Amino acid sequence: MLRDTGSFAATTPPPNFDLEDFERAGVRVVERRFKPRDVIFTPGDPDDQLYFLLDGTVRLYKIYGDYKEATTALLKDQGIFGKLSLVEGRWQDVFAEAVTNVRVAGVQKTALTEVIKHRPEFAMKLFASFSERLRQSDEVIESLLHREVSTRLATLILNLSERFGEGNGVGTTLDMRLTHQDLANMIASTREAVSKVMSEFQRDGTIEVHNRKIVLVDKEALAERASGPSGLSVDGQLPI
Repeated sequence: MLRDTGSFAATTPPPNFDLEDFERAGVRVVERRFKPRDVIFTPGDPDDQLYFLLDGTVRLYKIYGDYKEATTALLKDQGIFGKLSLVEGRWQDVFAEAVTNVRVAGVQKTALTEVIKHRPEFAMKLFASFSERLRQSDEVIESLLHREVSTRLATLILNLSERFGEGNGVGTTLDMRLTHQDLANMIASTREAVSKVMSEFQRDGTIEVHNRKIVLVDKEALAERASGPSGLSVDGQLPI
């Protein structure tokens, strides 16, 4: 559904954009809603907009090798995606997919360029969102520098718990259902290798899995695994 509104970790997360921010700035917005697994854009789509996540969770990913997926970012209830530039390029180069029901505000880059010239407070909020996205990208790259699958997976689960975790009586539950293939896509590994390591984590009592939701039980033990030595991964491959 399209709706034109008229005139459009350790760090502190940037303030969220909402529709009122764009209306106050006089920026024209198109609000779009997507269901789980809906594709928001694909490589080859025009790079003329930035997308602001208002509600829900969005996954960004690329296809590499023999049609394997590599998740590059997960955004929840906030964040900005599309090419992080105010200069219009030719095409998008990643896939953006709704993980849950989501609301997204699409804004033309030309409109944003004009508004930041006259509204410094809007510009600061926009650049804070850019910085947060770049920080998340750095986390993904850093986690892949560790070559053992167990180290990469432990780092991923810790990062996800900081952004998607909800406390309960047992530990911290990741508020999203992830298959072993989903996890493998996020660390450039295979489903088989991830399944092996997940079983090890569960046997050690580090994590539990309930209804496909990961529960982080022993954060200290997982942090030790995340700081483990580098080397060849258990699937015998270097990360891509």
